[in-house]
Amino acid sequence: MTRVLMGDFEALHRLGLEQILRVDGIELVDTAGGEVLDRLLEALPDVIVLDLDKVSTGDIVHVIVHRFPRVKVVACSSQHPMMRIFPPLHYGEFYESDLDPALLTSAVQA
Repeated sequence: MTRVLMGDFEALHRLGLEQILRVDGIELVDTAGGEVLDRLLEALPDVIVLDLDKVSTGDIVHVIVHRFPRVKVVACSSQHPMMRIFPPLHYGEFYESDLDPALLTSAVQA
C-alpha cells in the first residue's frame, strides 16, 4: 500500500484530490498546511502531493529530495491542468504531465 501525505493545498482542491486518491492501494496518511516537513517526519509517507503553485514548493521539494531521498514528490497545479513528478533518488529530474485523475493515481502508485 502506498502511503501519501497531502500538503499545501487550498481546502477545496485538497478535498478534490483526496477523492481522486481514495482508491485501492493508496492510504492517505495525513494532510498538512504549511507544515509539510513536520508532518513528513511523523507520517513517513512514500509519496507527498504538493501544490505546484505555492511560492515555497520549490524550496520544499529541494529539502525533501535531499533529506528524504526515497520519498516521491508529485506537485500538482491548481491553476493549470498539469503536474510534475519528482522521482525518488533522482534530484533535479522531474516529469511533467497533464493533470488527469487516472494519471495522478498512476503517478502516486508507480
